[in-house]
Amino acid sequence: MPTRFIANVSAVLVLLVTVSLNAHVTTAARTPAVDTNATITLATNADPNFNLWHPNAYVESDVIDPLIFSGITKWAKNGQPQPDLATGWNVSANKLVWTFNLRSGVQWQDGKPFSAADVAYTFNNIALSKKYPSNKAANFEPIRTVRAVGKNKVQFVLKTPWSALPAYLAWFAPILPKHIFKGQNPFTLSSFNKQQPIGTGPYKVTKTVSGQAITLTRNPTYFGAKPKIKTIIFQIIPQSTTQISNLLSGGLNFIEVNDPQLLTPLKGNSNITLQKVPEQNYYYIAVKTTLPLFKDVRMRQALEYAIDKKAIIQGILKGYGQVSAGPIAPLQKFYYNPHVQQYPYNPQKALKLLGQLGYKKGSGGKLYKNGKPLTIHMTLGQYGYLVQLGELVQHYWQKIGITVPLKVIEWNSFIDKVVVKRQYEASNGWWIAPFDPDVYPYYSCSTAKVGDNMSDYCNPQLDKLMNQGRLAIQPAARKKVYSKMQALMAKQLPLLFLFYPIRFDAMTSNLHVPAVDYNIALDHVSDWWVQK
Repeated sequence: MPTRFIANVSAVLVLLVTVSLNAHVTTAARTPAVDTNATITLATNADPNFNLWHPNAYVESDVIDPLIFSGITKWAKNGQPQPDLATGWNVSANKLVWTFNLRSGVQWQDGKPFSAADVAYTFNNIALSKKYPSNKAANFEPIRTVRAVGKNKVQFVLKTPWSALPAYLAWFAPILPKHIFKGQNPFTLSSFNKQQPIGTGPYKVTKTVSGQAITLTRNPTYFGAKPKIKTIIFQIIPQSTTQISNLLSGGLNFIEVNDPQLLTPLKGNSNITLQKVPEQNYYYIAVKTTLPLFKDVRMRQALEYAIDKKAIIQGILKGYGQVSAGPIAPLQKFYYNPHVQQYPYNPQKALKLLGQLGYKKGSGGKLYKNGKPLTIHMTLGQYGYLVQLGELVQHYWQKIGITVPLKVIEWNSFIDKVVVKRQYEASNGWWIAPFDPDVYPYYSCSTAKVGDNMSDYCNPQLDKLMNQGRLAIQPAARKKVYSKMQALMAKQLPLLFLFYPIRFDAMTSNLHVPAVDYNIALDHVSDWWVQK
């Protein structure tokens, strides 16, 4: 879930450390032979939507679309935004107009020329459209308009200064072809969104079989570095255990392993390489804060105290994780604030807070108020270890007397019901956000009910701090504001923060992928290669 740096601001990012768990050793300084006609097979968990601005496009699409489309910027390997369709940019003295110079000679995959008009159309008519709300509109709320200045220059005109614009333009913000849509509803054009997208990226779609696979082939007109791998096939495999089996049997060449419990059959296998990759990623429980049950912060705090997060990290992550108290991961060392309110496992403290709210133990050890049991309905999506995580949370909450019915649904249905329509009381998920402390799209009042603010939380004091962060330009000023923001969020709990995980990339030993966050690795697919 999935989220999702500033050109003129220094950001500090820890270099991602690669750990090979099966000790492949190169004994000669010989350059390996690269198979430029290679085909590799990857996995996604459901049918993708090739239009990432679509309200229903999330993780199942994020892993594919960056290979088909280009953005104004993309991620450098150190987590900074770097030029992609842009060649460079500057900002006006009042910080309200960002000007991006664009590459000339770029072609869409159908041979039509790319221009600044495509950028303006993507943002004005799709991303920011009031008529066709996008799932990423909240990410770009500060933008007033985007205007083409000739064929190879665009200007982003802002309502208020926004220091993180180049970072957010690198975060799943593909530029779409104006000539394809021609004023149509961009989210109902299934020929593009589900079958034959047209991008400017390093690969183009050559075959789609719903429910089975998507085939991408190297784009001969791509403006960037030519990929060394000719064909990439994405198989649709919802279950992580099946992905592991297919990797071991040779049916897949690469998977992300988000569940360390699945690493056991991979360790020590000479045909598999494992890479340990920290992420800007955090898991949470979302409770719908607009419901009377969850409005009082003491309820949210009690629910946090009732969860043994360290035990969950040991049980589910096998220790590969860290307790979370907010959305800024330790990976962002400069901005990360560890000195905030914590919620160590304390059932008695949880019960004390619930007692202040009028809940008392009754028959069967359950909590009651006015004769009614304290009941929280949890809706879980079938992805990764979300169901197992939900079952553990259910266990801890039931342990103190809360009744917690669970409902497990298929992933695409989960996205529609929980993420889009907000038809839930409690749920769980994760956010992989840009490598920047600006988390406004995920927690602001303006994104409640319609954006990525999953709990529909609204706090004007938090909004004020997040806006101050966007106004701050110098790193020291930003750090001061975002430290206060993290302290407030830890007290008020817009989400019930659980943990920061460590992820593993698992690949066949002949495949070489940069040892960086997967979203960054996709932006550097030209550095992927297969050894002959």
